[in-house]
This record gives sequence, structure tokens and C-alpha cells, in this order.
Amino acid sequence: MEKASLSIPKILEKNKLLLPYQLYQVKLDWKKIAGPQIAKYSYIQNFEKNDVIIAVLNSVWMSHLFMYKKKLIEDINAYLQRDFIHDIRFVRRGNLPVKAVYDTVRGNNDTEEVTVNIKNIVLPESSVHMIRKETSVLPDGIRDKMAQLRFMQEKRRIAYEEKGIKRCPHCGRWLHKDEKLCLICQLAERQKMKMRLYSILIQMPWLTLEDMETYGYIPEKSNVYTLLYNEVRRDCIYKYIERVHHGYDNPEDDLFLALFITRKNPSELTADFIYNLTEKYRRKEDVPSYRRKSNG
Repeated sequence: MEKASLSIPKILEKNKLLLPYQLYQVKLDWKKIAGPQIAKYSYIQNFEKNDVIIAVLNSVWMSHLFMYKKKLIEDINAYLQRDFIHDIRFVRRGNLPVKAVYDTVRGNNDTEEVTVNIKNIVLPESSVHMIRKETSVLPDGIRDKMAQLRFMQEKRRIAYEEKGIKRCPHCGRWLHKDEKLCLICQLAERQKMKMRLYSILIQMPWLTLEDMETYGYIPEKSNVYTLLYNEVRRDCIYKYIERVHHGYDNPEDDLFLALFITRKNPSELTADFIYNLTEKYRRKEDVPSYRRKSNG
């Protein structure tokens, strides 16, 4: 007799239920597929034909995940062992559909946690009085419940501070170990730095990393800015290659693609060079409208 683990997939496939079952497993194993850090701030909401809809906790993470869109598609298809997912749509959702953890502070590694015991903590009379005063304006039905919740929050605050855990100076979230900013604020700062680099490079695509340091646009020998500089340039190159490849580029797009790839000054590029470079990325059947007009 075959093992159930081998026979069940065959039965599902025979009844055309294997793919729905696998997609359901993708939802359950999202943490395993995407990694614990991404799974903390996103989840698979649904599948529509060959697209997957991923709900994201906030706009910062949505921008972050968009950069890994291609890899996420590859990872999901690898899990399915078939080329099924063609695209990802990200949607904003305010919370994750998981049970909240109230007594731990989690860091960048989801497996690391600091556990606190709040049962033996006695609140000072001043804190009890303050919370009672805060909740006194609430209706009778929820006043006591809200007060109990605030008591637990205050006890947890005391327990965290006794363990030396500090709050993020930007948003007030509890930090983990030697963090100076929480992960959300780190990503927000990173996004600000990235947008600043983009605003400079979109005006002067020929600037090298050394130029950026020399002119004072970025600090010297900064590993973060080095990574972001390369990331912004790569994103811009991919964006213009996509326009060229699908045939909806214009002469300015072609010029910017050549500038980002070569990092040469515009005066160093000829029309023939730009034409030959962009043709490498163009589908043969596509001819942009501006070229049809010039050839017509």
C-alpha cells in the first residue's frame, strides 16, 4: 500500500484539486517561502488566475516588497514546482490575520524574542489613579475592560524598561537589543535616502558614486549609500529597458537609458550610439511611434 503522502496528491490531481490545494499551502507556508521578516508584514490574500494578491502592512513595506517582486514570483513558482504565477499585486492592509503576541518584543530575526513576566509587577498608586481617570469618560460597558488593558500595558512598559529595552525615538515602538530605530522607521529612513538619490540621479544620470561623494550629495565611504546608489541606478535601468522592450519609449527615455548604463556625459553620446544601445533591448516587432513618424 502506498503511503498517504504519496497517494493523496495523485487523488487530488486526478480530481483536478491539486492546484487549489497547493495554492492553499502557499498561503500557509508564506513565512517559509518569503522568509520570516517579510512574513511579519505581509500575507497572501488571494489568487486571481495567474496573479497573487499580497496584502502588506504599510506603504513602507509595500515599496520594499515591490523591489523583490520578481524574486517572490520565482520563489512561489519554485514552491509550486510549476510556472504558474505571472504577476503580483500588492494591496495595503492595516493588520496581519494572525494572533497578536502581547508579551514579547521581536527583533529583525523572527525567531529571537525577549519574554517578560508582568504577573508580579505592582503598579504605583499614581499610575492606577491616572489610568482610572483616563478611562472614566468611557461608557460603562467598556470602561473596566479598557482600564484592565491599560493596566497590562503599563505593567508591560515597566517590565520592558527593567530589562533595558528602549523605545524607538521616532514612533515609540519597543526596540530589540542594540537597535537605535525600529525596523519600520529604518525602512522609512532608507526610503527617504533612496528618494533623495533618485531625485539627484534623475537630473544627472551620469554621476558616479565618487562624483556623488565629491560634490557632497552623500557621505564618503558610506556602505548604506553605496548600496542605495547601485539600487537606484539598477531600478532606473530596469524601468527604461522595460519601456524600450515593450516599445512605448520616447527619445528622452532612450537617452536616459544610455546615460544610466554608460554613466557618460550627454555630450559624449551620439545619436547612433544611443540607437544601437537601445536596439539591444527592443523586441523586433516593436517600433515606437516617434520612430514611425520620423521614418514616414
